[in-house]
Amino acid sequence: MEDSQAFRAAVRARVAAMLYSDASPYELALEVLGLASGGMPVDDGDEACNSLAIIWGELTDWVELRPAETDQAETHMVTAAREWLTAEGDREVEGQYFDRWLHDILGCERAALPQP
Repeated sequence: MEDSQAFRAAVRARVAAMLYSDASPYELALEVLGLASGGMPVDDGDEACNSLAIIWGELTDWVELRPAETDQAETHMVTAAREWLTAEGDREVEGQYFDRWLHDILGCERAALPQP
């Protein structure tokens, strides 16, 4: 749990900076992506690591693949950051956050349920 807590604290610091500093949302999003995709050793079953890697990967890819839409992508980054700070720490609310961002906003496919 210690690794997960350190990971969450590091993510929290970066997303808070998106809201409360003049730093580039894109640059901070890259840092969150780096943390979530291997920058911090987290292997304790915390869903946040995998889900945040996908969310922030999609958001940073948006800037890289469609630079003309950078302002729109960065607006989404700030919204994702604000919502994460509200959700983080309540696993049920986090699950709703992941579902909304992964599927409803970013359009990732939901896994099909196994047929009986």
